[in-house]
Amino acid sequence: MNSFTNPVLRGHAPDPSVVRVGDDFYLANSSFGFLPGIPISHSTDLVTWRTIGFAVTRPGQYRRDGQPGSINLFAPTLRHEEGVFYLVCTNQAEGQGNFFVTATSPEGPWSDAVWLDQEAFDPSLFRDIDGRWYYTRRTLQFRPDGNLGPIVQAPIDIATGTLGEFRPLTANNRGFSSNDIEGPHLFTRDGWYYLTGAEGSSWKGHMQTIGRSRSPWGPFEPAPHNPILTHRDRVAHPIQSVGHADFVEDASGNWWAVSLGTRHDRFSSHHTLGRETFLTPVTWTEDGWPVVGHDGHTEEAFDDVPTPTDRGTRIDVADSLWLRGWRTLQAGEPGVNGKQTDDFIEVPAGPDLTERPPVGALFRAQSEFDQTFSATVDSDDAVAAGVAVYTNSVHFFSALVRPVGSGRAVSFRRVVDDMLTETETVVPAQGDLRLTVTATGGRYTFTATVGHESWELGSGNSRLLSAEAAQWFVNVNFALIAVDEGSNGGAARFGRVLIEEPLKTVPPAFEIPY
Repeated sequence: MNSFTNPVLRGHAPDPSVVRVGDDFYLANSSFGFLPGIPISHSTDLVTWRTIGFAVTRPGQYRRDGQPGSINLFAPTLRHEEGVFYLVCTNQAEGQGNFFVTATSPEGPWSDAVWLDQEAFDPSLFRDIDGRWYYTRRTLQFRPDGNLGPIVQAPIDIATGTLGEFRPLTANNRGFSSNDIEGPHLFTRDGWYYLTGAEGSSWKGHMQTIGRSRSPWGPFEPAPHNPILTHRDRVAHPIQSVGHADFVEDASGNWWAVSLGTRHDRFSSHHTLGRETFLTPVTWTEDGWPVVGHDGHTEEAFDDVPTPTDRGTRIDVADSLWLRGWRTLQAGEPGVNGKQTDDFIEVPAGPDLTERPPVGALFRAQSEFDQTFSATVDSDDAVAAGVAVYTNSVHFFSALVRPVGSGRAVSFRRVVDDMLTETETVVPAQGDLRLTVTATGGRYTFTATVGHESWELGSGNSRLLSAEAAQWFVNVNFALIAVDEGSNGGAARFGRVLIEEPLKTVPPAFEIPY
């Protein structure tokens, strides 16, 4: 028996989907507008995960025309059959839709997209024991009775992506427990087909439900204890919005659920770390229904649970910015949008953070409430460079450095919806300039340091950058910024880029070098 703490993937790890191959587990998460897209993580014990690759890295995988363009990747499902990994996903950008890619190794390379239909989102794949494949997804039908449509399913030719006729799987154009159901997954156990889905939206009303049938086409009998996982009844609990789960059986016959959830700091109603991945043990009743966690709840820690032993494969992958957690909002392939050396990270200059992508920045998800993000800053004359905490183009705080007179001016901005405040601090022209963002106590505080002298640039309330303020499935990212102010290209260089945690946290303080 072992113990573990949640979340098992911290800082922007929504919509988890998991698959076991032998003694190894692989997990995919949504990436929305960031590239590289759909990170693939590996674990041998379901608790400790490491990103080993990305399923979507080039336009041929996320655009129907194969050209750079808008991207908004929703809710992948990862499956493995007969030596092939299948990743089905949605690009919610206009004119795109649902697709799948394949690979023989989880770290890639992954194929170009096989495009499916364009309606709705949250697609899933299931291969039955007779070799037949099924394609399952939600619908989105705004009906007069208030219901949003059933889960639907069609047979699929996995070689070509050709879909058969869709049939509804849930009754009365609704879910098992509410008028709205999404994130479906189909799996089997002891001769039953189980259809599980997420209901109640993806905020604090979120929940996971399930039904079962003797046929993959239903009818599906709802579980008598639905919802099987939710925190909608735990108003003051630090974990909220639990749902969008996937189920996996380990090699010892134990079952587990991975789900998204949100952490809330100091009883706050808002969250800044995004939707993260939580692990919850699953047991089964004598009559074949799953019981998730403690009576349908997950916990910050589980003790004396049978997590798998570390018997899996070690996967060696080349080090890169992307495998260390950095991301870009560029529209092309991510490899050209950042350069890593032994001494610094170089970011090509681009548009300001207030612009629509692409922008001149690299992003890394904040993963704890109390963290410090810092870097030394150097740039070409026509490039303004700095750091930021960024949720989206209208919710961020930033500090940008520009030459001015005999010194350097550091501009601190707070951008919140249609409100903008800006102050300027002049620092010496000579000496290494280090910019620091300290996240603590619900605030982000920016400072500049040259030599032994420091200046506080400004601060802002974390609530203004929360998912609730942005009204979308977002999180706060630390960012390195390079803004082209001379239409000449150029780049900014950032040295000794660190994310640090204070001594009061558990585990003890650590540093993540770039």
